Amino acid sequence: MQIKVALNGRQSGLLWIAAFFCVLALNPSQQVYAQAPKWDVSIFRSINNSRSPFLNSVVGGNDYAMIPIAFGTPFVVAGIGLADRNANTFDTGMMIGVSEALAYVLYYPIKNFVVKRERPYAALSGVHVMHMDTADKYSMPSGHTTAAFAIATALTLRYPKPYVYIPAYAWAAFVGYGRVYLGLHYPSDVLAGAILGSASAIAIHFLSPELISLRKKILGNDLGIHLAACPSALGLSVSF
Repeated sequence: MQIKVALNGRQSGLLWIAAFFCVLALNPSQQVYAQAPKWDVSIFRSINNSRSPFLNSVVGGNDYAMIPIAFGTPFVVAGIGLADRNANTFDTGMMIGVSEALAYVLYYPIKNFVVKRERPYAALSGVHVMHMDTADKYSMPSGHTTAAFAIATALTLRYPKPYVYIPAYAWAAFVGYGRVYLGLHYPSDVLAGAILGSASAIAIHFLSPELISLRKKILGNDLGIHLAACPSALGLSVSF
């Protein structure tokens, strides 16, 4: 006997989100991840010791650009959609932003309350370290990588074309590589960030019908703003 269960978008998205917290609940011991294993340190050393002025410049520049890109991308894409009255483009910006927001909501407690792994430059000797100003106290998962893969996956799910996902994931992977090169993360930190960011975008993709429905209630099908649809708008109706 076969049992088939069909999940709608909301149920699938909530299932992905719940899975993260189930993993945390089933593995409360931070000691599993608090110390980087030997293979992790070995790969870290290989990347971190491969120094060159060119990589210093390119990796460093990309690393500093990551935070403005992470904050700016959803607003820029959504703004273009709003200006052009292009609902698909606006929704893409919305999905990117919500994916990043969910990734952060999951990333912050995992990093600061569950794992609490020391950064490589704090745990190891002889580390080549740069951009310490972009690093907080703990290491796993990599926040930069989480955001980069949330953006790349959200874009890929909206536009599943090689000319979108190849450069998007190449850039996200380079962000992760850079965090190891700069001495700020172990490879496993980057891998964890890639999984977290990608999974967050997938969860939001499953929830996209509900999010788009909410957008239509507020902005309308043609992206004209209808404040009367918002309960807090006190019955006002304004359209552009």
